[in-house]
Amino acid sequence: MGNDLRFFGQLLNDLEDLELPLLSWGLTDSALAEKEVLETIDTTLDTYPVPPEDTSAEDVLRVLLKQALLFKEPGSSPARYRSRFAETLRLTIGLRQLFPTWRFGEDPPQDWWHSGKRLIADYRLHAVPRKYPKRDIPAEEALRTFSELPGWGERSTRVAVQQIGARELSRFQVEATRSIFGSLSRGKNHGVIVGAGTGSGKTLAFYLPALAAMASRNHNRGVHTLALYPRIELLRDQLREAVSTAWDTESAFPRPLRIAALYGNTLNDAKELERKNNKHWRREREGDVCPYLTCPQCDTGELLWFDRDRSRGVERLICLECAAQIPEGRLALTRKSMRESPPDLLFTTTEMLNRHSANPYLSGLLGWTGRQNPSLVLLDEVHTYSGPQGAQAALLLRRWRYAVRSPVTFVGLSATLKDAGRFFSQLTGLPLTSIDHIEPTPDCLEEESREYALALRGDPVSGTSLLSASIQTAMLFGRFLDPKGNGPVAESLFGNTGFLFTDDLDVTNRFYDDLRDAEGGQSRSGRAGRKAVLASLRSPDLPQNRNRYRDGQSWDLMDKIGHYLDSGLRSQALMIGRTSSQDAGVRPESDLTVATASLEVGFNDPRVGLVLQHKAPYDDAAFIQRRGRAGRRRGSRPVTVITLSDFGRDRLAYQGYETLFAPEVPARSLPVGNRYVLKIQAAQAFLDWLGQCLRVQGSRWDDPRILLTEPSGRNLPKRKEASSHLASVIRELLEREGRLRDSLARHLEKALQVSTDEVQVLLWEQPRSLMLGVAPTALRRLESEWTPLRNDPGANSKAVLPEFVTRTLFAPLNVPEVQFDLPFDSGSEPETMPVAKALREAVPGRVSRRYGYQRDEHRTWLPVPEGDNDILELKDVVPEAAGQGRWCPHNVDPDAVPENMEVFRPFRIALQAPPTEINDRSQGRPLWGTEITSDNPPSEADVPDPSPWRNRIHSLSFATHAAGNPIEVRRMTYGADCEISRQGQHGPERRTIRYSYNHAPAALGFSLGVDGMSVRVAPLDLSDASVRSYLASSQWRSKAFFRAVAEDIELSEATNTFQRGWLALIYITAFSLEGLDGTRTPEQTRAFLADGSWRSRLAEILKVLYREDAPVSPQGSAATDRLIETLTDLSRAPAVAAALDRAGQLLVADDVAERTANLARRAYRDTLASAVLDAVLRACPDAQDNDVIVDVVEGGRPDNPDTIWISETSVGGLGIMESLVRFYSEDPRRFWSLVEAALQPNEYEYVDSTLTRLLKHVVEEEPSGPASAAMAELRQAHSATDSDRALERLRGAWAELDGPPRHSAVASLSTRLLRPGSGADLDATALSLVEVWDGLQQRLGFEVDARVIAYAVGSGKLDLGGRSLTADQAFSVLWPRGEQARNHHLRQYQPFLSMDRPMVLDRLLVESAHDEHLPRLDVTEPGWEAVYQEIIAKFGAVDLVCPSHDRRALSNAVARVPALYVDRDVIRIYGEVGGITRHGEELRARVELQEAEQ
Repeated sequence: MGNDLRFFGQLLNDLEDLELPLLSWGLTDSALAEKEVLETIDTTLDTYPVPPEDTSAEDVLRVLLKQALLFKEPGSSPARYRSRFAETLRLTIGLRQLFPTWRFGEDPPQDWWHSGKRLIADYRLHAVPRKYPKRDIPAEEALRTFSELPGWGERSTRVAVQQIGARELSRFQVEATRSIFGSLSRGKNHGVIVGAGTGSGKTLAFYLPALAAMASRNHNRGVHTLALYPRIELLRDQLREAVSTAWDTESAFPRPLRIAALYGNTLNDAKELERKNNKHWRREREGDVCPYLTCPQCDTGELLWFDRDRSRGVERLICLECAAQIPEGRLALTRKSMRESPPDLLFTTTEMLNRHSANPYLSGLLGWTGRQNPSLVLLDEVHTYSGPQGAQAALLLRRWRYAVRSPVTFVGLSATLKDAGRFFSQLTGLPLTSIDHIEPTPDCLEEESREYALALRGDPVSGTSLLSASIQTAMLFGRFLDPKGNGPVAESLFGNTGFLFTDDLDVTNRFYDDLRDAEGGQSRSGRAGRKAVLASLRSPDLPQNRNRYRDGQSWDLMDKIGHYLDSGLRSQALMIGRTSSQDAGVRPESDLTVATASLEVGFNDPRVGLVLQHKAPYDDAAFIQRRGRAGRRRGSRPVTVITLSDFGRDRLAYQGYETLFAPEVPARSLPVGNRYVLKIQAAQAFLDWLGQCLRVQGSRWDDPRILLTEPSGRNLPKRKEASSHLASVIRELLEREGRLRDSLARHLEKALQVSTDEVQVLLWEQPRSLMLGVAPTALRRLESEWTPLRNDPGANSKAVLPEFVTRTLFAPLNVPEVQFDLPFDSGSEPETMPVAKALREAVPGRVSRRYGYQRDEHRTWLPVPEGDNDILELKDVVPEAAGQGRWCPHNVDPDAVPENMEVFRPFRIALQAPPTEINDRSQGRPLWGTEITSDNPPSEADVPDPSPWRNRIHSLSFATHAAGNPIEVRRMTYGADCEISRQGQHGPERRTIRYSYNHAPAALGFSLGVDGMSVRVAPLDLSDASVRSYLASSQWRSKAFFRAVAEDIELSEATNTFQRGWLALIYITAFSLEGLDGTRTPEQTRAFLADGSWRSRLAEILKVLYREDAPVSPQGSAATDRLIETLTDLSRAPAVAAALDRAGQLLVADDVAERTANLARRAYRDTLASAVLDAVLRACPDAQDNDVIVDVVEGGRPDNPDTIWISETSVGGLGIMESLVRFYSEDPRRFWSLVEAALQPNEYEYVDSTLTRLLKHVVEEEPSGPASAAMAELRQAHSATDSDRALERLRGAWAELDGPPRHSAVASLSTRLLRPGSGADLDATALSLVEVWDGLQQRLGFEVDARVIAYAVGSGKLDLGGRSLTADQAFSVLWPRGEQARNHHLRQYQPFLSMDRPMVLDRLLVESAHDEHLPRLDVTEPGWEAVYQEIIAKFGAVDLVCPSHDRRALSNAVARVPALYVDRDVIRIYGEVGGITRHGEELRARVELQEAEQ
């Protein structure tokens, strides 16, 4: 019984089904009665297909308790039970920051834990069944199918039998085997992309046909299969699985299968280890430990290459744990061995494939040369190929396939990808018709087990950092997992280890150091420390256990699981590891591993049961990969936890948590046509071509990549001879037309699959052209032997032509770098960083642990001047820099910054160690300035005329290298705003630091010569009636209020950014509450609060909003007290009260338009700038988000035009602006339609509109209608099939009501309203919430934050018709609405702005400014066509409209538009549809006459 994993998984599902309805509402204290538990067990025993034999419900209950799958509440009578997850969730909500406050041997004081600061404000839970492909095809049936394939023989069958064994296969595995093996048999270029979820069996879907094909080969040697990986970590992990598979199938092969791994650290030959200085192979006993492979038999044992074997030339590895062997001939360990006896299966990286295309030693092995080339290529985790780096890999594969010139089958394995066939076609360069896309269909999936996703909102009022919440959460959930060897059931269900992800190296190192400290102060090697293990503060053996358990401070469950918590605070600690770019590799003995993106793909450890993400992820697809690291074993129950703050991106991510757990990942596209990428790969193809020209067997100097890298020592005669030969080839290419030029052009066309016109661009068009840049530079360095007469930075970089070729496929091109002098010896190469990033890292007052990956005490900062001196002399911290002249930054207060400031470009920055009393929380934020200049004026382009944009845009111009008029973008930082935290000091010290050089004001900066586009924008017309109406609206008043508080000069002198945010929230909440009953007008309410009386509600508001309901003991105040005290003290200051009152006037003043005129102008230009940038990215699909950046230059006076600059971020041009020039010149109207589209309502607004419409329908209009019935069926569904059918019915009813629902709407409905335990009453509650919210905003005259509504409902101030909800419950029902959601899609990456003065975005303001008051024509009215012709002839444009549920009418109307003409003089013209958008419950299509040629 103990080993029936599926039975216990199903039983846990059934028990949790009783808990989830309450857990999803935030009720964690409820429990199951023993009767409920036994009845559930009996039901599961009766209904499970093959239950354990001769087992009673009581027997099963004992197993559940023994394995801690179920937990009995201590001291409960009658007995109360919770599942492991439910009890852990209860403990999570009670997490506090606890430290020992008593001496060893003494009893802790009474209620001592109450003084600990609360860490978690609330949570969102998303628990869903896991779906796997059905395994319902017997092995015999599959083998019969395979036997019909051409070329499938007895050997193939034997190999297949060995792999399949007694198990059944999934249909997609059979289809993949047929497709892959069949492709190999046909002998044509072909691609197969296999997409399926975690633990579905994708790997078998590849190795089954691959090994069968290898077994059927007639010849004995040569690489048959090339397994390509983008990262070494992924290669290492998959190599072990391949060796294990080869091990299992060895008896089926006529000879042992040979495997090899070729990557940067692969040994050249065995003699390398004899020199005793190899830092990768660790010396152990009588041999060396293999660094890239663990034992395929016991999984974790280290493999040793014994000296006695190595000395005899025997490549045999022996496991140090289980003594298993990888015999001689099975695994090639050196490059020499691989060449002499090529492997059947070669694992390598895309980097190695690229780097050795012309290497005489390795090119044959990799397939670039020779006759026995690979016929099968595995591309694992293909979804990791994205952006310019993915495009480089795609062009590399084109180059390689052209060199191979024999049929190749590419197989891609991936998580589910949208439009996977097209993506794989882009990646491989094969036509779409040659791609098979194989994935399990919905009817081939079955539900098994469950996965949990938990979003935790850190408590913002406790004064603790979010990292503290992540650390304590990791301590708890690390012990939620089973210790190693805790029994087969629990181990298989929950796993033994977890990964903790961050997106910043500084945070990674802080997390790692602080978590080790919390786990007893263990060393970096995992050795136990002498500090208290903080988890032991929750030991059940400590006094006051009953009260502590009640408050969630006694972790009895973890003790039951097997993580003993010692009351002496010396419990067994969790072992903490780290994996990042600074220390690659995963320690298998680690219980928790702090990681960066290095581990987010491909590391397939079946023991991983937990993934924790610190802060909101930046990329949905990458986050899906991180989640996929847990639960690799089928039937396991993985947990994902995200810790989020209450600020910025995190707050919106928490409110829209369904997009975290059920994101819709868009189809991926690789920018293979991006000119930037093409020119890099053209340079690589040029090196391939040179290798062909030079190829002479036997000399390593014939590799042009070696010859074009600066020699590190003596220039050997052979190298000189080869260099001379190479120089003569390049010289002839440059000086003579004819043979060589034609040969190179043909090579580029075929290898990169580009047109002849594109080849000419790559050869001749600057920047970075082959004939004018690459080849002359290569020839110059060869002829000068790297000793140029003038400065040539690229000649001394230890890299191949770094101006034209990236150091690696995944690196940027020749990014200007800064070297850091560290205050400690890092023992590695000098630390460098791109200059823009370096100026954000090296900031006065900012303490960083980015480089503290070797010792705990390693921290860095730029010092803050002592005393009252706020001037930092740059010569003291920048030992090497170059003067850039005097710059005049735009949009900077001239009182703060001189108009002409000397700027220095740093090459070295001397970081210092902060004094010990300086806290890690100390921060510094750079003060930025930007100047954009050009020697030659940009080239002006036409703005469409007639067009509404003609009056909005003064001019649009392009500045490109190709046209000879690029721009120079100058970025400078002239100081920093600092908050210095010191140990024992109450509150941080706030300082503003300025830089000087020789005691004169100065700045650090850099400039980039790039391509760009300028748009001169007509100023906002504040006299326009629509604009003035909007500036008096509730939406604008709220925005103006919050910005007024955030940017108030007097207030900023007394408070920091976060304090101003708190004060604004408390004020507007108090204002809203005072206006609830309607007895006062808004103006009277403001006057009532003018004396600062809003502060009286401060404590109450904070405690209700953030669930501060814990009791307060005499020994310790509640965790919010310090913040409440701080804010109360601030609120008593006359300047603070006056500032809040000034801002409050904007909520009620009749002249708000005049008061906020400057803010309105700023919001208009900033929003339009974001929309223009969005249009650029849409117009250039090969562009990535960070390839271009937006700057806004104010016009100075209100009647002057403002200038929007869109510029590339890479020196010399990325090709984006050149692409945009072509796009714009083809049809300017098309570009401005994209700008218009960016200003339309976004996905959040759509969800708000369609969900509200659906709720009105099911609650008020048709409570018994099809939509309501389908929702009820979804709530009651007991299987995936039932759910799918009910969902189809709901989508159909929804479509009839409001048009086909999008994924985002269905996801929001599912996570908020169809949660476990929900019913029709929740629909009514949600609708009441929205209606009460809208009514309150209308009554108050300003927009109210969702947190204010949550507080008002939770405190009983707002009536929902008798329904009672806590603040958190109300908040969990509400979907994102309001300002932040409305403008979310317009937020753009701009790191060179002050944090206190960000871009102000307001879509509705631009909408009002662009309101042309065009006629609106309802196309559902009969005879609309004639009215349309009359209106468009008169006005030149018209909006066709219809209700959102009747989109068919609009679709038919749009189809009719091209046939409805208008006669103008002697010509007949037609309207053109500019786009269809949704506004609330209405669909609109803008139609414009096309009169002028563009």
